[in-house]
Amino acid sequence: MDYDYIIIQAGGRGSRLGYLTENKPKALVPVDNLPLIFHTFQKYPNKKYVIIADYKKDVLRKYLAAFADVKYQVVDAVGKGTCGGIKQAMDLIPKHTPFLLMWSDLILPDSFEFPNGACNNEISLVEDYVGISVTFPCRWKYEKGLFSEEKSSKHGVAGFFLFHDKSVISDVPGNGELVRWMKEKRLIFSEISLAGTREIGILSEYEKLAQVKTRPFNKITVDGAVLTKEPVDKQGEALAQRECAWYEKAKDKGISGIPKIYETSPLKMEFIRGKNIYECDFDYEDKRRILEKLVQTLRSLHESGIVSADSFSIKEAYFK
Repeated sequence: MDYDYIIIQAGGRGSRLGYLTENKPKALVPVDNLPLIFHTFQKYPNKKYVIIADYKKDVLRKYLAAFADVKYQVVDAVGKGTCGGIKQAMDLIPKHTPFLLMWSDLILPDSFEFPNGACNNEISLVEDYVGISVTFPCRWKYEKGLFSEEKSSKHGVAGFFLFHDKSVISDVPGNGELVRWMKEKRLIFSEISLAGTREIGILSEYEKLAQVKTRPFNKITVDGAVLTKEPVDKQGEALAQRECAWYEKAKDKGISGIPKIYETSPLKMEFIRGKNIYECDFDYEDKRRILEKLVQTLRSLHESGIVSADSFSIKEAYFK
């Protein structure tokens, strides 16, 4: 059975992730240098995606337009809860076509494979599948063909469903909890193990991860006091050339206040053991001193040379 379509439920508020979702939806929270949703894109680059958006949907749309290199459409959720937007998403799935419906906070392991279907006495069996967590806790449980609102790791319902046809959930409501509705409908699934899958849903668990924050077109590794930054796609390669040229120019001009550059192919620089500004707690005078130093560094940079203004570059860099 070919699952060429993937619906990603990306409409949740992600409140359990705290400050990470103050300015973006949960689907864009970075893990291992990639926004959550991009892990699925990277694993299945040739699938067709229908993405359900709600909270910070404009941010999601703009980010996908800039960086997503897959075939996708975004639909706005009508209604609340995990049922919200599913009807609108299914309108974009052809009839008699199998598809995957999954939550945006799941990262599937490299070893995961779609089932090939089953056969019994030469009669093909039409099956739907529910992903079972096996190793991480979920609020709902599926065991012996029944859903129950009971926390479980061994039999946890992980927000992963394979349907042979959209008619199975054609009467899904516009609001509410999808798994609860499935329980009430007494839907029957075969089980598929999601062993090795990671669910990124709680801030305390997220903060245990070794995080090096960067953008999806870069890969960053740290070895002691040296940080190596490498591109992972064509966009990253083009930007890396410009970034290395910038650092070389700044070094030639003696600009201070930037990391030491050891190599530019790939880019290897001094690893700054700092924090993001929102993680720091400075008093007024500390903030003032830091800001003055930053402004002075920028001033010396801008006074180091002059070029003619280029309105086309300005539009490309700041408007587009």
